[in-house]
Amino acid sequence: MVDKRDLGNYYDVVVVGGGIVGVFATLDLALRGVSVLLLERRGICSGTSGRSHGMLHSGARYATTDPKAAEECIRENRILSEIAPHCIRDVGGFFVSVTPEEEEYHHLLVSSCRRAGIPTSEVDVDLLKKLEPNITPEARSAILVPDKVVYARDLALSALLVALTRGASVVEGAFVEGVRVEGGQVAGVEASTPSGVFKVRCRGLVNAAGPWCGEVAKKAGLSVEVIPAAGVMGVASANLTRHIINRMRPPSDGDIIVPYSAGVTIAGTTAKLAEDLDRIEVDSEDAEILLQECGEVVPALRTIGFSRLYASIRPLIAKNGAETDLREMTRSFEVIDHSEEGVRGFVTAVGGKLTTGRLIAENAVNAIARHVGIPTGSFTERTRLNPPSREEAREIRGALESGEVVGQLRTMIDESLEAIDGERYWSLLLPLVFAKRMGERR
Repeated sequence: MVDKRDLGNYYDVVVVGGGIVGVFATLDLALRGVSVLLLERRGICSGTSGRSHGMLHSGARYATTDPKAAEECIRENRILSEIAPHCIRDVGGFFVSVTPEEEEYHHLLVSSCRRAGIPTSEVDVDLLKKLEPNITPEARSAILVPDKVVYARDLALSALLVALTRGASVVEGAFVEGVRVEGGQVAGVEASTPSGVFKVRCRGLVNAAGPWCGEVAKKAGLSVEVIPAAGVMGVASANLTRHIINRMRPPSDGDIIVPYSAGVTIAGTTAKLAEDLDRIEVDSEDAEILLQECGEVVPALRTIGFSRLYASIRPLIAKNGAETDLREMTRSFEVIDHSEEGVRGFVTAVGGKLTTGRLIAENAVNAIARHVGIPTGSFTERTRLNPPSREEAREIRGALESGEVVGQLRTMIDESLEAIDGERYWSLLLPLVFAKRMGERR
């Protein structure tokens, strides 16, 4: 239950959106000594971030078409691997050509990766087939890049646990009803929960609501254009590859195969404009596209088929404001300081990838820093997201008991803390907890 008594009446900054950007923004603010409240309308990591294909990009996918996004991805790939190694599996990724046209793309891809600072290694096709027995006999060439598997919910919870030990507050199931602006400055937020409406005063707001950024901005009389691109992914109940497999071509439908976990392969993705942010249509055509395109690289996928399909919405920004092809739109991001539009202390972060969520959050917090009088800089780049110590666990329990953590997140944290207090089996229990929850959500 949430009411005014459950929360402090004032926070320096309110963060809206519990995806990877909102979570890292909350952590970043807490590390800077800011009182921060995170509001998520559903559950932490329940939207776009929790419905990715599980790939920590090396940036190679975008090297030829979107070099800025490629450079951001390889930088963040390295940082996240350092600060959250328990959330990442370094499996490596192959780009594989299966047609003459794709083979011609090989050299352009290698040179573009080199310019973006992405390491590549040429791989003999015979060696590729030994490493990946299910690769098509039609494979013509291959390169190895540092793609990795990332577990988004593990990453989000790990970051939030650190944020909570620094004093952050979190409420799930909180829908923002209004943003109060006084004298051109953000002054407060009103949110509704199943148990009622509550209000808090604040000086700043980070809008990290992903595809819903435009809706949140409207609450403050602002306008943010978001291009909602729906992507469908297929889950096969088998391990078909040891490495992440990419089609050696520009970004397109059905070009990624991810060995996500034991007995689970994810194939993706498609791209189409989403008409309803809360209801994405998934049909047999999506499955056919993925089976056709991904199956040309790993034919066994067509034999096994998908046990289920799921979808997410990517909040895209147009490079020049005029593109209509979703594949041509940048996978980089934009941070908007709305002070120029008459609302100081309101910052929107839109675009980007799961891989670059930490960087996006850092830029958003630096943008709001001057409005709330806090230092700028990089605070999360070197913050290890280790499981909490016993002392930190006690602090988190205190936050749970005081009502500063509300919703499903409370249950998830309770379960993980039981593991910590009981022989510290965090690394064994947490993946099982998340796997169970991910299975329930898909």
